[in-house]
Amino acid sequence: MAVRTTAAVGDVAEGLRRWRSWFYLAVESVKNQYRRTVLGPWWLTLQTAAYVVGLAVLFGAIFRQPLDEFVPYVAGGFIGFTLLSGLTRNGAEVFVNNATTLLSTRQPLSMLVFQMVSVELLQFAHNLLIIMAFVALGLVPLSPLLLLVVPAVLVITINGVAIGLWLGPTVARFRDVGPFVASILQVMMFFTPVFWRVDEIAADQRGALVGWNPFGYLLGLFRDPLLGDLPSFSTWVGVAAVTGLNLLLAAWVFTRTRSRLPYWVS
Repeated sequence: MAVRTTAAVGDVAEGLRRWRSWFYLAVESVKNQYRRTVLGPWWLTLQTAAYVVGLAVLFGAIFRQPLDEFVPYVAGGFIGFTLLSGLTRNGAEVFVNNATTLLSTRQPLSMLVFQMVSVELLQFAHNLLIIMAFVALGLVPLSPLLLLVVPAVLVITINGVAIGLWLGPTVARFRDVGPFVASILQVMMFFTPVFWRVDEIAADQRGALVGWNPFGYLLGLFRDPLLGDLPSFSTWVGVAAVTGLNLLLAAWVFTRTRSRLPYWVS
């Protein structure tokens, strides 16, 4: 067990040391998605902006919310949820989708996870321009609380890496887990407070609808500072619990499965 632990730690350390390689591949991956288009990756920003405005207008009318407050709320929620769901979806398939690379090259397996997370963060960075536009228009308050967005994104990134290190091997071994994760993510957006507010739900129903949802805590850590609010104590506790569990699972699963991944994806 000590040998496997040392090998797993060394894999992650070597993967971090080679950051130039996986970051370059991540940038090229994003560029290739929009090759031969005029706007290139900026289509990400336009697509997200259109979706945010559509959701805000629709659900703002349904819930009778003022648009000047509801649009930033939906924008922060949708952008944050897109990052969380992307990290989970691609983290689940990271080793299966890169089977050829895994089998044909000798490199730290963690590099595939770091590359996947970098792709999601690059797409997220494009979407952040929408929030910057809202700040310029005065829809998002310019306050010191905005600085909390940086550690919030860092925490989400750590969770994304951890998910790739434990869910990726799990899907490589048990392929039915992949479609199960994809199915869950399709409905998670409706159970996560992206375009509805937690305080509008009856107190006795919040635990059943929100308390179990890890996305809700991580999303609150990211979005609350954008809206000029300090994340609640329950949000901090939930984030700490989710992050701790992901890190424990990552350490346990990756240590035990790292040497078997080439056989599982072949």
